[in-house]
Amino acid sequence: MSPLLEAALKSINSRTNISTGLSHPNDLNAAKEMFVHLHNAGEILLAAEIQAFAESTGWQTKDAEELGSLAQQIGMGKKPRISDGPWWKADIIEILKRDVGA
Repeated sequence: MSPLLEAALKSINSRTNISTGLSHPNDLNAAKEMFVHLHNAGEILLAAEIQAFAESTGWQTKDAEELGSLAQQIGMGKKPRISDGPWWKADIIEILKRDVGA
């Protein structure tokens, strides 16, 4: 897992109620938008890798599976429907890259 992807997943964790996964629309939309930013930045989004990270940070298995599946679908080019937002600053990828020294 790249440092950028790990930082982005930590950002998703910090704004998501991980005890309920992506059941709240705001959490789901924020995750979708982050994965779109990551995909546009050329990051590879693998379901198993993201699921493992989520489980290691306290997500329930089914919620971690949903997060990983969502990420991989977006990583394969699926255009998600994102309501409201923006959920992240327009330059979130640059901010995360700076934070991880990339």
